[in-house]
Amino acid sequence: APLLHTGAPRARSAAYGRARGRVRRAWCAGRGRRLRRRMAPKAKRPPRGLSKEGREAKRWDDPGSDSGEEAEVDHPQTDQGLQEGNPDDEESEDMKGSDSDGAGDVNAELDAQAPRKRAATKKGAADKDADEGLWDPLAGVGPRKKRKTGPQVGKGAPAGKPNDGNGVAGSGAGIFKDLPSWTATFGFPEGSAVCLVNLQKAPHLNGQIGIVGAGLDRATGRMQVIMRDGTVKSLKQDNLREVLCGAVVRIHGLQGAPELNGRIAECGDLDVAAGRYMVKLADGKETPKKIKEANLELVRRFVSPVQMLSAQRQPFVWSEELRRVGVADGAQQRPWAEQLNRLATIGLPAPRLLSAEALSYLPEGTRPEGIGLPGVQISADKVPVDDDGKVLGRVLAVSLERDVCIPGEPMRPSDFARIVAAARALQKYDPSRPTFLLQPQTCVKPLPCLRESAMCAWPLYLQMCQALICLDTTYRAHKAWCRLEALLVGVCFAKPVYMLSTEGEVAIGGHSSGWLLSDRAEEATIAVPADGQVLPAERRLLEKLAGEALTDSARGGAKLTVYRL
Repeated sequence: APLLHTGAPRARSAAYGRARGRVRRAWCAGRGRRLRRRMAPKAKRPPRGLSKEGREAKRWDDPGSDSGEEAEVDHPQTDQGLQEGNPDDEESEDMKGSDSDGAGDVNAELDAQAPRKRAATKKGAADKDADEGLWDPLAGVGPRKKRKTGPQVGKGAPAGKPNDGNGVAGSGAGIFKDLPSWTATFGFPEGSAVCLVNLQKAPHLNGQIGIVGAGLDRATGRMQVIMRDGTVKSLKQDNLREVLCGAVVRIHGLQGAPELNGRIAECGDLDVAAGRYMVKLADGKETPKKIKEANLELVRRFVSPVQMLSAQRQPFVWSEELRRVGVADGAQQRPWAEQLNRLATIGLPAPRLLSAEALSYLPEGTRPEGIGLPGVQISADKVPVDDDGKVLGRVLAVSLERDVCIPGEPMRPSDFARIVAAARALQKYDPSRPTFLLQPQTCVKPLPCLRESAMCAWPLYLQMCQALICLDTTYRAHKAWCRLEALLVGVCFAKPVYMLSTEGEVAIGGHSSGWLLSDRAEEATIAVPADGQVLPAERRLLEKLAGEALTDSARGGAKLTVYRL
């Protein structure tokens, strides 16, 4: 006090500043301790079963123990750091007054922050993110609730549902196997038949059969599936299960019916409840059998019209394949084995031919079912060839009046009788040169999947033949497939077209025929194929085939020079 009232202003101001600095440092140290005590998390309430001593021990546990609680700890170094340093003149002016000045606002702010701090302390992950200054938008969000859905195929759904006409009858568990490991990277192969399962947003599609039209899109993890009605669905692999529907299989391992082992058949609809396929044998005589998948061996899948009509990438283009199999301007064709290998590469079956020699030996009055006799039908790979791979003989295509490309029913007796008569005339004309006939009803085995694939391969079959024989019936000129065959062979392939009358003797050869089978030339007008008669189910395929396979000069019809037999 005496120093303060002395007349030396410089000494008085220095002493006054030191005094205020000591007061300020003491106040800040006390405020820091109070703030740390308020910010520190409170200890959890001990269980009720503990005694008073146990509760006290539980409350004031060691901060380094496994309990995760934090105890109140003094920080002398921090407090000492607050006490060091020179006072600031500007802050010193703000600190005038008692220690309680401004404490009400600070306490109110701390009281408002305390519940949030305690809530954050209860969650370890949220407390860690708060310490690091990061904000997690999904912190504290629970798992998503599952929606109640109907029965799902392949996950214990009740059995007994009737067939809905989409390839799968009923629903059940245990028939579908887990996805193989390679499907996660590459997906299912193109052309594979798949069954749609476990769809929640479109449950009406569960159980339907489709065909994989495009490979796996790794960006989206989805595959393009072509349904039987032609629509395309983009689905995940988890919702697809590969099935054998529509494939050619071989039966094996049957104990109850060992006579069926080794037979070739086609897998039809799948009965999920029973875990069996409806299998149709290749002879076409017996009723379909219900066989388990373990007793079926996959032989081959072939291209179907659904794939050719899809908006996705089609397996091949007819115009390009016709140039690969043989040149359309009449130039020399490729070797026979190379043509057959090309058919197998693009997923088409090899054709079956009729031996003219075997047909000539059939007795008079033989029914069309006599084609099934041994030696009458021959596979294309059994045709004799020379050293250069060329066919030793003739391969002639036969065009019959029909509304579909590959009929499932046998030929009419009158048509079969004229074909047998033509075979006898050909065999008599040149016995040393074998002749083979490509006929629509017998070009493949009697299986629906093979007939559909042969319809896609029909222009390529015609390209492999050397000429076309048209049976001149009453309504042949009005049939769309007959028009297409005449334009392909006569205009695009520049090969001879013969007309076979329905009555009279078949005359082969002539004085000036040369390499032709007849010298009686006629003019014939072939109309537009799309305007002809065809079943509605095949019209789209015929129009697309005519647009790709026919040349510009043949799409609108043309006049041909035909030769009468």
